[in-house]
Amino acid sequence: MFLRKLTVLLVPLAMLIVLCLLIPLFRSMDAWFGSLLLGAVLGVLLALLLPLAGATRMREPFAWLLWIPAAAVLLVLLYQFLAAREALNIPVLRLLATGDTRVITVEAAFAAYMLAFSVRTGKGI
Repeated sequence: MFLRKLTVLLVPLAMLIVLCLLIPLFRSMDAWFGSLLLGAVLGVLLALLLPLAGATRMREPFAWLLWIPAAAVLLVLLYQFLAAREALNIPVLRLLATGDTRVITVEAAFAAYMLAFSVRTGKGI
């Protein structure tokens, strides 16, 4: 019982330390890819926080449907990448193209969270 309590206390702290060590590495990379990787790591860590801290694995029958909004967010990220590299410029979609790395980080975190949660609680992709 003590080991389980210790796991619940230490695993989130260890994940935070790993994230704090990785943030400078991601910031030293290309602005777009560094933000994308940081968001992906944040999303996966958030989705795995409870099971790594000792929570039981739950089954959700419709969690596998999260791949649909995750795919939509990934398509937006792809368009933002192509627009930033000036490879694709569709006038109707200019509202989606942003150069702000914080937005890219949040979008990548949402996509990674939805995909990891879908795989963890549902049938998978």
